[in-house]
Amino acid sequence: MKQLKASMPDQLAERLEAASVRSGRSLSAEICSRIESSLATDQTTQDFLEGVARIAVEIERETGATWSRHAGSHEHFVKAIVSRLAVLKPEGPTAFGDRPHATIPDDSLHLLGAIVEARLRQQPDFTSSSTRKFLEEEYQRLRRLEKLTQYSDTPLPAREAERQQKQKADQQRKRGKKS
Repeated sequence: MKQLKASMPDQLAERLEAASVRSGRSLSAEICSRIESSLATDQTTQDFLEGVARIAVEIERETGATWSRHAGSHEHFVKAIVSRLAVLKPEGPTAFGDRPHATIPDDSLHLLGAIVEARLRQQPDFTSSSTRKFLEEEYQRLRRLEKLTQYSDTPLPAREAERQQKQKADQQRKRGKKS
């Protein structure tokens, strides 16, 4: 691993240290995580996030209160973000095709985003966590089971019941032969 020497304003260093304490990561891991995150996002997302930061500053300047401490400023901040998102909305369908990294079976427009937000709020490193990997694998396993049942006229629970009945009948025949 390469070590780099970097200088930064004291206030920024203090904010990074506080963030590392909140996240439970070392200062170095916090810096790496933040840099990786900023480099991983596409240009449109980066522009949007920078715009949100500018919106927050402008709302505070306009209202005299930060969005996070005043209900009215918060409402204006939300409206501004929604307006910015509306301008950026792409044309086309809202349904998804195959989702190879899905963890949530429902792609409802009202549910998926809320679940993603809640997970990241509760566990900021959720994206690279073992929990996400487990949920992804579990979702894929369930998808394979669904595909198996799609190609059969008999639903999976009914086939399992048939298998158990045959097994019971076989056991009874074997007992009858032993007598």
